[in-house]
Amino acid sequence: MEEFPEWLSATLASDASGGQGVLPSWIHALIPDVRAVGPAFVALMGQDDNLGVRAAMTASPPPGSVLVVAGGSTSRTATIGGLLALELQQAGIAALVTDGLVRDAKEIRQAQFGVWCRGVTPIASYKNGPAHVGGAVSLGGTIIHNGDLVIADEDGVVIWPKEHIDDLLARARARLEQDNARLAKLQNR
Repeated sequence: MEEFPEWLSATLASDASGGQGVLPSWIHALIPDVRAVGPAFVALMGQDDNLGVRAAMTASPPPGSVLVVAGGSTSRTATIGGLLALELQQAGIAALVTDGLVRDAKEIRQAQFGVWCRGVTPIASYKNGPAHVGGAVSLGGTIIHNGDLVIADEDGVVIWPKEHIDDLLARARARLEQDNARLAKLQNR
């Protein structure tokens, strides 16, 4: 997996893309001071059903992937809980981004598994399907394909299309340099 610089933040990613690919603010970090940057591995779940997450696990996502699970925006049940978060973590998944809810928030936080979600619930999901893995999903109005770059931190989640990663990374670096120059001026006043 390609390594991305530590300085790459959601803010710089958004600036580089002109605000394109930014997921809605109702998808937020479950853990403070968490960051994930990696290629998307997408799955679709049914309402109140997380079989899509199980199917994604059996599809063996590349280590370092960010699992992006769509289809939970109206679910009342959890996309994952603490045990499934641990399974994802042990499988090499870097983080989870979902429009759904999660449960066992304390366990997920203790495991330091990065999760960006709509909120929390104590309700377990059904496991009846349907389950679709791969291709593309729509999450909060943004189309996300396998291999697109996910940049997620406390400020939010930004998706960069895989075919534009190099150009957007150069733009983000230029923005960082501008911001650092401005900061140096402010500190020398």
